[in-house]
Amino acid sequence: MTTALPVYKKILVPVDLSARGSRSLPHAYALLKGGGVVHLLQVIEQPDVPNPMYAHYSNTSRTPEERAKAYATAEDGIARLTRECPAPLGVDVQVHVIDALAGKVAARICELAKETGADMIAVASHGRSGLSRVLLGSVAENVLRHAEVPVLVVRVPSKELS
Repeated sequence: MTTALPVYKKILVPVDLSARGSRSLPHAYALLKGGGVVHLLQVIEQPDVPNPMYAHYSNTSRTPEERAKAYATAEDGIARLTRECPAPLGVDVQVHVIDALAGKVAARICELAKETGADMIAVASHGRSGLSRVLLGSVAENVLRHAEVPVLVVRVPSKELS
């Protein structure tokens, strides 16, 4: 029995704009050798409990000015990332900046994968363990559990974590 190798044409790459959080991008590029689309995603996490003072601003705890600044910072960070790690010939990069309530980042990543028709999600794992993982949760693990497409988890070597 021979099984054809999968061909990936659309890969969603969530990044947190840290050096470690963008480690999956080169791997996504490598999988799209024949060309395709990388959907670069930055999720702006919102607190669980919205500030009632700003409830009329789309249920967020940020003022419109704070929200605009958060989006501008994310877009600047993604622009820097794409300059530092440019897409190879034939690979198009589309940028997405979206909101998510705290604890819902993985769900938003999986939703965007579905919306964009992604064939795969490539996410970096910070490698947290113990109490920090319990308290902070693991976005990569939750994406791995709930995604409807294959997930490539790029583990950052522990020597790079400090």
